[in-house]
Amino acid sequence: MSDHTNPTLTAREMVRSHAYPALAALGCLSLMGISVLLIPQAVRHHRYNRCIDRQVQMRVEIYPKGKTEPGLFNYLKAVEHCQGYPVEVSGR
Repeated sequence: MSDHTNPTLTAREMVRSHAYPALAALGCLSLMGISVLLIPQAVRHHRYNRCIDRQVQMRVEIYPKGKTEPGLFNYLKAVEHCQGYPVEVSGR
């Protein structure tokens, strides 16, 4: 072990040699934390999209003349249903 004659590192040299790995590890942990926190939002949007698709499909079966493109009747009613707005009952 006598062949190791490296001088001891100063505080500045220690910071310089360890700053990049420490910041890289912090960045990785931050990205993992952010991705875990986004999972509930992704699940919510996936379920919302499935709801829209199913509602449009059901409304086309009932009222085939209502187009399904965004902004048209069947699509708008599907969005209204999936967002939880109260459905108006005609005849009251």
